[in-house]
Amino acid sequence: MATEKFRILDHTADIGIMAWGKTLAKLFANAALGMFSLIGELDRVENRFTTQVAVDGNDYEDLLVTWLNELLYLFEAEGVLLKEFTIQDLGQYYLKGIVSGEPIDVAKHTIHRVVKACTYYEVKVEKIRPQLWRAQVYFDI
Repeated sequence: MATEKFRILDHTADIGIMAWGKTLAKLFANAALGMFSLIGELDRVENRFTTQVAVDGNDYEDLLVTWLNELLYLFEAEGVLLKEFTIQDLGQYYLKGIVSGEPIDVAKHTIHRVVKACTYYEVKVEKIRPQLWRAQVYFDI
């Protein structure tokens, strides 16, 4: 389990992921990777689009949902599949990072499903061991 980055969680109407990371920053990056893995096949995505993302939240759970929804906004507004997530600064109430990917090309990229939003349903962010964080989050599809 320690080498896993994320796992898909089945749910009757939505879909979720459980993500892990040795640090809180890695956890947030792996949650983003898990979400975009639900959206599309990332193997052929190149880093031709890079932007900075900054979000605020009331706690780690709110920060995670806000972070993932901001990335979904980039997916929708910019039409990009993201696959690399570097957290530059992370505190209890804020996150700043760099995300990379490329504009969607239907001839090159496979889209699995549209993820409409990250929800607060059963969202959890917790430190489960000294060097291991875990998060659970569900998405509207």
